[in-house]
Amino acid sequence: MRILSALFVLLGFGISANAFAEDLQTQIDQIKKQLAAQPSHSDTSVGGYGEIKFNHFSKEPSRSQLDMSRFVITLGHQFSDQLSFTGEVEWEHAVASKSDGGETEIEQSYLNYRFSPRLSMKGGLFLIPLGLLNESHEPPVFYGAERNEVETRIVPTTWREGGLSLGGDLDCGLSWQTGVTTGFNLAKFDDASKPLASVHQELQNAKTQDMSYFAALNYRGLPGLTAGSALFTGKSTQGNAEFKADPARLDLGGAGGLITLYDVHVRWQWKGWDAQAVYAHGSIGDADKIDSKIAAFNLAHPPADARPFVPSGFFGWYGQVAYTAWEHGQMSLSPFARYEEFNTQAKMPTGFTADSATADRVWTLGLSFKPHPDVVLKSDYQKFADNKLNDRFNVGLGYMF
Repeated sequence: MRILSALFVLLGFGISANAFAEDLQTQIDQIKKQLAAQPSHSDTSVGGYGEIKFNHFSKEPSRSQLDMSRFVITLGHQFSDQLSFTGEVEWEHAVASKSDGGETEIEQSYLNYRFSPRLSMKGGLFLIPLGLLNESHEPPVFYGAERNEVETRIVPTTWREGGLSLGGDLDCGLSWQTGVTTGFNLAKFDDASKPLASVHQELQNAKTQDMSYFAALNYRGLPGLTAGSALFTGKSTQGNAEFKADPARLDLGGAGGLITLYDVHVRWQWKGWDAQAVYAHGSIGDADKIDSKIAAFNLAHPPADARPFVPSGFFGWYGQVAYTAWEHGQMSLSPFARYEEFNTQAKMPTGFTADSATADRVWTLGLSFKPHPDVVLKSDYQKFADNKLNDRFNVGLGYMF
């Protein structure tokens, strides 16, 4: 009798254990389904870059300064194998407020859809593929504490517009991009030394009566070689929208202000050598009409409100050579030399004189030390042939991750 009782107890325990196990497995399956239904955090990526720079002006030490030029957070998300998002938020000069000189801005925010491994489309706010620096401007990527003058004054790096772009790659090593985007607003022109820096709209309530178009080609069919060209063009007076909103502003009625900017670039990397060159040229249509209107505006307003005159043509070019002279593990040391020329008022309408301060020839000699491929300590000396008060010694600390 005791044996039968024991058997019944064991049988009951076994049934209970089996029921418990089945219930536990059911709960585990439910948890797996819930986790599978939630978005995967591995599809979201976070990165960034930043740089701190010291500039010592040898002939005007009072201009010397130490500045946190920028701090940038990059975000990416992969919705699917085909659809992704890219975004960047940038803070400049450490403090951004109404009373400070810093800025907070969205540098990129776009969706990219890949139709195939060789064809994709993006829409949103993105960088214009012109020159070598605009799309690859992280501090460890370029030489010199400061970005080169040509891809700052002629190509307004970091330059982004809102719109749609289609791009792809061919078997021969050729890549291409083309698109339609917001363009320039010439009513905001305020700096003759950087003709396009103040007039690209950055998707901040961007005027859209005058849209722009771009196309870019790059060849990378040989190891270490990048060679290409790009063109961006579109009218820039935006239907005289600024004056129509406020008649106290500059009247650009009757002028189209077609702005065209193009570049030719090449970069060759081989056995520690890194050589590159860029030529960029821009033009502004109806510059004679526009400058006549600016002259009338300046006569009717106080000197403090005077507007600079726009050029009908501007250009710049540079050549640069670097060599990785020492490597140890992840560390490297690379001296470099760069020569560049620019003239932001190379051609002015008849009756208007160019400002000599808008042209120069610049030598830059320096070193880049990388304790890690994504971290760099740079130092260089820049010699300005014409505007000698700009001679300076620079030190930069940069990183990306």
